[in-house]
Amino acid sequence: MDTTQTDQDLDPAAAPEGERTADLRALDRLVEMGMEIAEATRTEAVEAPQPGVDYCQRFAVAARAVRLTLLLKDKLSRQEKEERKAAAQREAAQEDWHGLRVQLAMMAAAYEVSEDGEEADRREAEMHERLERPEVVELIEASRPEVAVAALCRRWGYPVRVEQWLEMADEAMEELGFLPPQGGEDGEDDPPGPRSAAPARRKPPDTG
Repeated sequence: MDTTQTDQDLDPAAAPEGERTADLRALDRLVEMGMEIAEATRTEAVEAPQPGVDYCQRFAVAARAVRLTLLLKDKLSRQEKEERKAAAQREAAQEDWHGLRVQLAMMAAAYEVSEDGEEADRREAEMHERLERPEVVELIEASRPEVAVAALCRRWGYPVRVEQWLEMADEAMEELGFLPPQGGEDGEDDPPGPRSAAPARRKPPDTG
C-alpha cells in the first residue's frame, strides 16, 4: 500500500477540499453522537442509576471525545479558510498580471518546441516581436488567458497545450514573485513583491 495514501487516509487535514467538506460533516455528526451519549449518561445517572457503573468516568470519556472532535473540526475549518484565502490571492495576482502570464506561457511554448539553444534564442526573439504587435496586445487584453494562449498557439503553429503553458508561466511568475505559491505554502499573509518583470529563461539543454 502507498505510504502517502495511507497518511492521507489517517489525517483528514491532508485530504482534498471536497473530501475535507465531507470530513467536516462527519465530525458534526460525531459531535452530535458524543453529546447524545453524554446526555444519556447524565439522565441515567440521575433518574435510574445502575449499581457498579462509574457515571463520572463514562461522562468524562464522552466529554473528552466531544472536545477532541471540536478541536479537529476547528483545525480543518481554519485550514479550509486559509486555502480559500490563498486561492483568492493567487487568482487576483493572475488577473493583475494577466498580460505577463500570457506572454510567459507563449515563451514557454516557444522554448519547449526548440531542439537546441540556438533555436530557442531565435524563437524567443521572434516571440518577443510578435507579442508587442498592437493586434496581439489587444487580443491578450480582451481575452481570458486560456482563450488567448490557444488562439496564439494556433496562429503561430505551436502545440495547443494551453494548460501546460499556463502552468509553466505560473511557475515562472512564482519564481519572480508575481504570484503567491500554490496553496499558500510559504505561510505568508501577502504575496512577495515582484523581483523583475522580465520573463525567466531556463538554461537550454546541452546538445553536445
